[in-house]
Amino acid sequence: MCKSLFRIKLSFVKTDTRLRAAVIFLALALIPGEDLALLGGSSLLVRRLFICAGLLCDLFFTAQFLVGLYTASLNRKTRRYFLREGGWMDFLASVPIFVLCSLPAAFGLAAGVPLAAGAARVSSGLRFLRFLKLFRVVPFGAAEKGAPAVLIAALILAGSLFGPAIFRGGFSEARVREGYAASAFTLAQGPQERDALSRAVREYAQEEGALLLVKQDASPLYSRYADEYYEKYYGQEDYLWRRHRSLDFFFGLKPLLAEDARRNLVFFCVLAAVFCALFLTSRARRRRESP
Repeated sequence: MCKSLFRIKLSFVKTDTRLRAAVIFLALALIPGEDLALLGGSSLLVRRLFICAGLLCDLFFTAQFLVGLYTASLNRKTRRYFLREGGWMDFLASVPIFVLCSLPAAFGLAAGVPLAAGAARVSSGLRFLRFLKLFRVVPFGAAEKGAPAVLIAALILAGSLFGPAIFRGGFSEARVREGYAASAFTLAQGPQERDALSRAVREYAQEEGALLLVKQDASPLYSRYADEYYEKYYGQEDYLWRRHRSLDFFFGLKPLLAEDARRNLVFFCVLAAVFCALFLTSRARRRRESP
């Protein structure tokens, strides 16, 4: 009877380990998948599915961390769990991403309100903290996880906070947004007669491909695409809206978002290469030290 119960418990533990590993690799795959979906021109529905899948993964990791923390506190081993058993990695790979990235993105999706540009870039970079969960499933030596994990965490946090400013050339996004706003203001100061205004807007749209839509008193004055196209491919974070007098201007921001996506893919590859190098170095060291 006891042996049967032991086998059942052992089978459950192995299944749970496999489940955690599958969720970890899925969560990591969602990072480049979300960026590739944007670069590939996927529909808004596909991109929203990536957001929802990321939310579920981060919720799973957060619940896992809270259970581990609660169990450690019951056994009066909270300090040991957090500092010596990798609890800090579980925390960084779950709670900040869930609170600052996945949850705001999901609420913004439901409410139709985009994140502020700076907050969106930082939260997008925080997704890479999921890399720390790999230390739970990849066989590093028991005493060799601390320094590599600290290095990976430092690289991710530095990339999240300073990467956009370094690799985007400073304030180019601000200049683009200000340029769109200035163009909208100039057009709004032009002729107010509808036909003349329509011609001016169309001439400007031929030069500026980012202009998507112009409305006058809620009535379409110019549109680059059909309404069905906007509903399928444009979300609340994909355009910039500016209003002057009775005119509403909508500018597409996908080129800027694509630049962020390309930078994220490069950063993902760099982190993957660093992690693999650390793992191979760890294995080589253990082989040399083994009798």
